[in-house]
Amino acid sequence: MTEILITILFTILLIPLPLILVMGAANCKELMGRGYKQVIRDLLMSFATIEVSVLIAGLTRPLAFLCADRIPKKATGTVPILMTHGLYHNRTAWLMMKPRLKRAGYGNLHTWSYNSFTTSYPELVLELRRRILRLYVENNNQKIVLIGHSLGGLLIKGAVSDPVVAEKISRIITLGTPFRGSLLAKIALGRLGRSLHPESSLFETNPGNSVMNEIPKTAIYSPVDEMVIPWKNLKPLENGWQTLPCSSMGHVAMLYSSQTVSIIIELIKQ
Repeated sequence: MTEILITILFTILLIPLPLILVMGAANCKELMGRGYKQVIRDLLMSFATIEVSVLIAGLTRPLAFLCADRIPKKATGTVPILMTHGLYHNRTAWLMMKPRLKRAGYGNLHTWSYNSFTTSYPELVLELRRRILRLYVENNNQKIVLIGHSLGGLLIKGAVSDPVVAEKISRIITLGTPFRGSLLAKIALGRLGRSLHPESSLFETNPGNSVMNEIPKTAIYSPVDEMVIPWKNLKPLENGWQTLPCSSMGHVAMLYSSQTVSIIIELIKQ
């Protein structure tokens, strides 16, 4: 048993290394422009936060049944917030963020979850649209704040491209979203994951689609994201987006960061 535990621990410790190596190689020019000391700090923070976030995500993922949406009566009438997780995750992605938002006065929190292996991007976009429209009615036609991590941000973007849905949204906030895809999608498991490659049709621009122009949109990203490669793909293709860097941390670590929550709270207040 001890040997098994040591093997598991050793495997977890090694997980970030290939990701960081690929990340560094794909973004070498940008890293070198930061200066030697900053690069060392960024890479160390990346390694440490990936380790912690992988451990948290692995331990909490089976607890989805404990993360059902429970809206307290006093939160009724406050701004509804719908949160969408990323690829291979579930509603436990928001396990640490939800209590922090509630303490800030945002208790009308809802999560939308999906299976990453049995469906496709177009199918999920349609499902998310239906969830948004239903939530809008349930909240007496009050506009909704949408928060998405990683693929969740892309699904939100797709859902809100429908004018009927767009008029129900007050703000969009994304975390570590691969707006232009990621080269790592080539080795992703499942057709949904592989559809996130930069050459996918998902990332073809549509200049004529302006239904999102009036919605405030913010893309929060980490300067050492190990899952969205290269880093330029973290920036939205369309105009009208505000981009905000957070401190250096891993892709999944953004979900557990108090700094990320603080940025989100300030954006919702605007």
